[in-house]
Amino acid sequence: MLELARGQRVKVSDLSSETRFRLTSQVDGPDANDVVFAAMLLDEKGLGVTPTSIVSDEQQVSACGSVHVKPRVGTAQSFEVDLSRVPPEVHSVMFAFGFVGASKKRSGPPSAIAGGRWSVEAGGVAIARFGFTKADLGEDTAVTLGELYRKSGAWRMRAVGDGFTGGFPTMLSRFRIAPGGLASAGSGGSLVLGPAPAGLWLPKAWPGGVQPAVPKDLTRSVGLTITRTAEGTVHTGTSFMVSPGGHFVTCHHVVHDAIDLSVAFGGSNTLRKAQVLALDHESDLALCCVEDRNGSPDWLLPVGPDETPGLGNELGLLGYPLGVDLGMSVTYSQGIVNSLRKSQGVSVLQIDVGAAPGSSGGPVFRRSDGQVVGVLTSGLNFADRGMLINFAVDIRTLWTLGWMQRLS
Repeated sequence: MLELARGQRVKVSDLSSETRFRLTSQVDGPDANDVVFAAMLLDEKGLGVTPTSIVSDEQQVSACGSVHVKPRVGTAQSFEVDLSRVPPEVHSVMFAFGFVGASKKRSGPPSAIAGGRWSVEAGGVAIARFGFTKADLGEDTAVTLGELYRKSGAWRMRAVGDGFTGGFPTMLSRFRIAPGGLASAGSGGSLVLGPAPAGLWLPKAWPGGVQPAVPKDLTRSVGLTITRTAEGTVHTGTSFMVSPGGHFVTCHHVVHDAIDLSVAFGGSNTLRKAQVLALDHESDLALCCVEDRNGSPDWLLPVGPDETPGLGNELGLLGYPLGVDLGMSVTYSQGIVNSLRKSQGVSVLQIDVGAAPGSSGGPVFRRSDGQVVGVLTSGLNFADRGMLINFAVDIRTLWTLGWMQRLS
C-alpha cells in the first residue's frame, strides 16, 4: 500500500487496473461524531458541476450515478466511485470532512479531533493511504483530504489536505455548491454555521487620507447585492466595502443560502462575482470578497471596538431598498439612535432611519464623520401607529467575531 504525503500525486493505473474504487474517510477523537463527510463533483475550473454536485448522507448518489455513499460506520464513511461512469464534464471527485456546525459555537480548532486518514481500495485491496494528525489541522474545521482527477486523458490521485476555518459552509461556498444536501451529524439536519477565518487587516484611514463628504463620498463603497439560491430564487440586499482588497460586509440572511453571489458598487451596472468568506448566524453578519482580485479604491471605516454609540447620535443609512425595482441608484436616509438594546444576546442599535426590504446589510454611519457604527439587519412595521423602528447590529459585534483587525 502506498503511503501518500500531502500534495503527492500518482497515476491511478500505476496502482490498479480497476475502475471501481472504495474511498474511506475516518477521523478519531471525542468530537469525531460531529463530523460530516462528503464527496464533491467538480468541473475543470474546480467548481461544482452543478449547485447540487455533492454526495453525503443527505444525498446518497450523484446525478450521474458514478459516486455512491455507503452507510456510516462509527467515525468513518466510505464512498464508491466507478470511474468508467464519470461523465466528461466532471474533472475531479474531491473527498472532504468537516463540521457543518454543532450545538456549541466553535471559537477555534476542533481540539478534540486527534487525527485521521483517507484510504483507497480497489478489488478489496488497500492501495493508498493519506494520514493526518491533530497538529496538521491547525484551526481548520473542514478539510479536503484527497481527490481523483483527470489529466491528459488519465485518472490520477492526489492527497490534498487543504483546510477551511469556516467549516463546510465556507468550503462549499469556495466550490460554488449549495449546502442543502449537507447536514450536521448532530444537528438533526439544521445548518448551524461555524467560525470564520481571521487575519484581515483593515485600513485605519480613508482612501487618500481625505475626510469624505457625507453622504456623497460614501456611496461608491456601498453595493447592491444579488444572490441566487439552489431553487433559482433571486434575492437582493446591500453591502459595503471595508478594505482595498475587495472585502465587504453584509448580513448573514442576505447571503447564507446563495449558490451565486454578485455585487455592483457605487451605482455601477457592472456586476462582480463574489465569494462568502465567513458567516455568523447569531449576529446576522457575513464577510465576503469580490473574486476578480481587482479590489476596490473605496472603502468605509468602522468605528473602533471600544467606541460606544450614544443616544441621539445622528445617523445616516445607504442602501438599495427593494433592490433592482428602484434601479441601480443608492438610497440615503437619516435618523438618530433611539435605544441601545440586546436581541438574543447580540448588541443592536434601535434607530428611526428609514429602510425597506433590500436595505439589509447597509452601513449605518455617523453623519458627523461617516464612520460606520452598525449594519442594518431588521425592522418592525408600526406605520399605522406613526412609529419607525429599525435595528442595526452594533459594529462592535463585528470586531468580536475575530474576522478582522485594524492596522495600527
